[in-house]
Amino acid sequence: MKTVLLADYFHGHKGRVSIVAILASILAVAIPTVVALMAGVELSKALLIIALPLALLVPIVIFGVLHVALEPLDMITRAITHVSNQANDTTPPDINQPRHEASGLKQMIQTIYDRASLTAAPATDSHPETEPSDSLPCGIIVLDSASSVIYANPHAPVVTNSQGVVSLKLQFRADNTLAEWLASADRDKVSDQRFWERIPDDVPERPERRFFDVLALYEKGAANDMVTRIISIDRTEAYSEEEEAVDFISVAAHELRGPITVIRGYLDVLIDELGPQLQGDQRELIDRLDVSASRLSGYVNNILNVAKYDRRHLKLHLQEDRLSHIYATIADDLQLRASTQHRLLAVTIPDDLPTIAADRNSLTEVLANLVDNAIKYSPEGGQITVTAEVSGNFVRCSVIDHGIGIPTSVMNSLFTKFYRSHRSRASVAGTGLGLYISRGIVESHGGQIGVSSKEGAGSTFTFSIPIYSTVADTLAAGNNGNEGIIESSSGWIKNHGKIGG
Repeated sequence: MKTVLLADYFHGHKGRVSIVAILASILAVAIPTVVALMAGVELSKALLIIALPLALLVPIVIFGVLHVALEPLDMITRAITHVSNQANDTTPPDINQPRHEASGLKQMIQTIYDRASLTAAPATDSHPETEPSDSLPCGIIVLDSASSVIYANPHAPVVTNSQGVVSLKLQFRADNTLAEWLASADRDKVSDQRFWERIPDDVPERPERRFFDVLALYEKGAANDMVTRIISIDRTEAYSEEEEAVDFISVAAHELRGPITVIRGYLDVLIDELGPQLQGDQRELIDRLDVSASRLSGYVNNILNVAKYDRRHLKLHLQEDRLSHIYATIADDLQLRASTQHRLLAVTIPDDLPTIAADRNSLTEVLANLVDNAIKYSPEGGQITVTAEVSGNFVRCSVIDHGIGIPTSVMNSLFTKFYRSHRSRASVAGTGLGLYISRGIVESHGGQIGVSSKEGAGSTFTFSIPIYSTVADTLAAGNNGNEGIIESSSGWIKNHGKIGG
């Protein structure tokens, strides 16, 4: 017996129904016409009054009804075909229209997908000896349309709870999570893929913590409801070298801090004592030395803060303060940095903005990092603008430059540790830690940090800090500590940075 392909069923059924509809249309026209003739109506009148209108109207009505009647069968057939084991190129039905949800058709088709997913072997019942993916030196995880793990090979970073539920054991950055990407792909895409680097499987305090590079592939309506396939590569050995490097550099930074402080102190004395006598190149030389010493001091602070932030010890005591007053403490230094690099710095931070909950020393570091970055990546004579305004329950500060801009391809990496664009490594000094620690400081204030940029036209870095009155009660309950603002039940920060295009 010939095998009937599921993909051909609907087309065959539609053809059969169409033939029946055509015959019904002929009868619907012929019978009234014959009756009219038998009643003595002239043939020409019968054709004009009865047959012609019916011949035009009946097929339209019947085929309109058929379209509505056959649409659910078409969608159900496509869904069944798509999840079947037969080879096919059938496009899965779009079940997300409100009318399909209201009629119950969406739930019906979703049931088909859900039942099909039950045929996929769960992660806990897989048979390693029969799975070819088990021999691969990487993790393989499959998620269904509900983002539940339905398969995981032995190398996959997963964990099973006391109820036997398997879940991913990966700590994605909160502003670039797997869940958010999957929700976006399910809403807007038929297929998509995303790559993440340096994803840990545990918190920093755990000595057995591992790091993975992760590739996720999404396909809506995939066979057996295997919607998302995840490949994880264990890169612990490579990334651990950087972790150890931070520890080593932190020790060195502690030792450097003292001499740098002495150097800056002597420079301050020289400027105070010899300032009026310095002329021309002498004054410029001293200014450059002062800026370089300040920058070196900033690098050391960044390195020390990275070690604290990595171990979630960036705990702050937040006080009521004004952003304009905080900026004023470093205004002269930043203006000097800009002028020695031949950049223009324009600052507009209104003094009547609401007060914020701030650790002054930490926020000055954020401001200095962002302005310093804008100076580095701006052309000679370029202008950097610093502004601030109220945005909901936050005071939002923006640092705007008109420099080289940031390629879209690197936007997601900007706030990661040690990241520096390949275009700037040779020409711009830095450690690759400034934006990373700035993110840590802002998030530790319960705020957000992000960037928007257009390549060749400049960038805008923005951070927001909670208005003091919105968090005053929480701070008072915690003796002005920031734990109540930033920590969730699992210890990770609630409010996270965002990256915008």
